[in-house]
Amino acid sequence: MNSGSNLPQQQLEWWGDVLSLDDFEVVHQTEDRADQSLQFTLIPTVAAAVCPHCGTLQKECHQKRDREGIRDLPMGQRSVVLRIRVFEYHCPRCEKMLTPPCPAVAPGTHATERFLERAAQLIRHGDIQNAAAFLKVPEKTLERWYYEYVERRQQQPPAHLKPITSIGIDELSQKKTPPIRGRDHRPDQSPCAGSAGES
Repeated sequence: MNSGSNLPQQQLEWWGDVLSLDDFEVVHQTEDRADQSLQFTLIPTVAAAVCPHCGTLQKECHQKRDREGIRDLPMGQRSVVLRIRVFEYHCPRCEKMLTPPCPAVAPGTHATERFLERAAQLIRHGDIQNAAAFLKVPEKTLERWYYEYVERRQQQPPAHLKPITSIGIDELSQKKTPPIRGRDHRPDQSPCAGSAGES
């Protein structure tokens, strides 16, 4: 049984703060008590797209469609299911349809990236069967999502590795200063070495 009504804007904004999905706002919320799930309808906060081919900004929406059944992090004992409204635009210069990217949703799945991250943590500390039961997702579905998620993460470069863009002053001085070849600075002679071998 679904329960829900036209919630006041203030309550919808509160749900938006709870979900904390960047670039989206909550416009509708219902609860399925039999299924123990919360269902949210989200729309983009910015109704525009930049053409990746020519770089022009398109503001006139050509058509709308909904991505339904997107699983998100559960809230307590209740699962969370999202319906995300997707705006599609047409670039008259390139004669191509534009669909803005949705980084929050994992590609090729009906789940958010943070949902898959939580699922991966549960699987690493247990197994797929128990994780699927806890998250209320079919085991085979979660297995496919998990291995696709792991493969994508392995293909991403480590976040802590960054290309070298500049060299510090100390590094330049080390490169330019010639080695000191004085008697007291031989690599194989300690400053405290004696004078054995000298007469």
